[in-house]
Amino acid sequence: VARVEKEKTAHASKLAELDAEIEEHREKESELQKEYDQLKQSESGGIGALTEEQEVEYEKIRDAAAVASVAPRRKLQSAIRGLESARAKAAKVAEERKECEGRKEDAERSCVELTKRKETLEKSLESTRSELKEAETTLSVLQKTAAEYRTKRHNIETQLDGINNTLRQAKDDRRKDKEEERILNAIGALKRHFPGVKGRLVDLCRPSQQRYNLAVTVAGGKDMDAIVVDTKRTATDCIKYLRDQRIGTATFLPLDSIQVPSSESTERLRAMAENDKRYRLAADVIRVSDESNRRAVLYAVGNTAVCDSLDVAREICFQRGGGRGGHGGESIKAVTLKGAVISKAGTMTGGVTKDDVNKAGRFSDQKLEELRSQKEVLETQKENLDAEAGRGSGSHTAKAEDLRNTIGNLRNKEQYSKSDLEYTKKKLKEQISLVKSSKKTFAKLEQQTITSEEDVTEANNLVEQSRQGVRDVEEEHFAPFREETGISDLRAYDEAIGKAREDFVKKRTDIREHLAKLTAKKKYEDDKDFDTKLAKALKKKTNHETQLKEAEETEEKLLSEVAEVKAKLADAESTLKQATEEEQAKEEVVREARSVLKEAEGDYNKVAKTLNSEESDLMVLRQSSM
Repeated sequence: VARVEKEKTAHASKLAELDAEIEEHREKESELQKEYDQLKQSESGGIGALTEEQEVEYEKIRDAAAVASVAPRRKLQSAIRGLESARAKAAKVAEERKECEGRKEDAERSCVELTKRKETLEKSLESTRSELKEAETTLSVLQKTAAEYRTKRHNIETQLDGINNTLRQAKDDRRKDKEEERILNAIGALKRHFPGVKGRLVDLCRPSQQRYNLAVTVAGGKDMDAIVVDTKRTATDCIKYLRDQRIGTATFLPLDSIQVPSSESTERLRAMAENDKRYRLAADVIRVSDESNRRAVLYAVGNTAVCDSLDVAREICFQRGGGRGGHGGESIKAVTLKGAVISKAGTMTGGVTKDDVNKAGRFSDQKLEELRSQKEVLETQKENLDAEAGRGSGSHTAKAEDLRNTIGNLRNKEQYSKSDLEYTKKKLKEQISLVKSSKKTFAKLEQQTITSEEDVTEANNLVEQSRQGVRDVEEEHFAPFREETGISDLRAYDEAIGKAREDFVKKRTDIREHLAKLTAKKKYEDDKDFDTKLAKALKKKTNHETQLKEAEETEEKLLSEVAEVKAKLADAESTLKQATEEEQAKEEVVREARSVLKEAEGDYNKVAKTLNSEESDLMVLRQSSM
């Protein structure tokens, strides 16, 4: 009951709030209408203003015009799409034309550059061929000169070998002792003045075994007595010193410029010697105290072979491979352990026996002097010949090697220039073709540009016609309304007032919708009957209270009777059975009373449940009204 009364009080307050809120929104609507009317007067700018009814009618007419202009507008949209398509096509053609023009200009530029490059390459190729021809001619002349030099030098060396052998056979010991002393003194002086002087070759090396002594001495010849120096400049300084001091003459072996056999030929002969143990290279049986002097040993003995016997020497020099040059066309100088010599030219020298030594003593002094003079002349001729041929970088071999390198470089340059020229001609031909095709494509694109521009103009005209058709259809609906309202330019009126009216209509609609909700809510609240509901609740409450009171009185009475029965039961056990039966009877009455009480409580719960159900219904109604 208290809850219902509280709801009634809250309901009255709520009704008052709803009335106040409804009144407030009605005032807002009135104020909004006034503001809109004032805005129409100020914003129309002399065009005129429509009343509320005219605006409603105008909206209807505008909707009707929109419906009637559906087909013309569809046609207009189609025309606009056609215009956009024509413009896109024209833009694409213009872009393709621009790209084609760029390609054409690039190709023309490439043609100019490639033409210049072709001319440059042709001139370079012609110059390279001229230089190559000149270098080949020079190499041919140099090779001929080198061949002549080798022949002359070989002849001189052959004669010197013969004279040396003769002098050895004559056993020129007396001269040799004095000469030996003189040479040693001269070498000592040279070493003191020039650090690059190494010493005599015979003092810088020795055979690996004693049995090779004679063979190594014969193989090295006069070069075994030559003085080894580090550079050609040192040799020149030593010669100048000997001349200035009037000490005498000497042969010098400058390590930086003397020529030695090629490693390929040496290795080839060494490989053959390893397969045949009867001979070996003279350079392989000579030991040196310093490996830096090995080059002088190679110069002195060259690729000379040391053979066990003269038969072996003849075999390797004449028989293998058939005649001279049997070893791959290369002549070989061979020396036997007993001192016999087979030169590269094929001459044979030997017979160093005790008898020969004795015979050598019979040579006259005059004959020995003649031989010595002849030897000096031959050595001078050899030195002059070597000077003409040059040593080191100025030798025939070095010059020929330089020329071969130059020819190789020129041939590579010729090949490269030729290849580059062919490639340039190919690229030039491609660029010329590209220029021609670009010009044709450019002409086509220019024609397509003109056509696409005409299509755009035609599409523009069609759009304007379609727009005029839409305006004509709308004019059929708007003309009578303009005459009625006196507003000649409805479009200008829309532009001036349209946005303000949209805002006004939206705000007014919001206010009216809210007013409708408030009104419905108030009606719902007015329909509620709290007095009847309160009376029913009071009546049920009274009934429940009466029933509860009766049940409590009955319970109290029954409890009193139970207490009396229990007291009597305690006092008289003899009457226990009777008292028990009476107690059971009384308990039955209590159960009935409790049943009645339970029914009363059930009725009370039903009333409470009914009230809860009604409150739920009320909440449902409130929610539906919201």
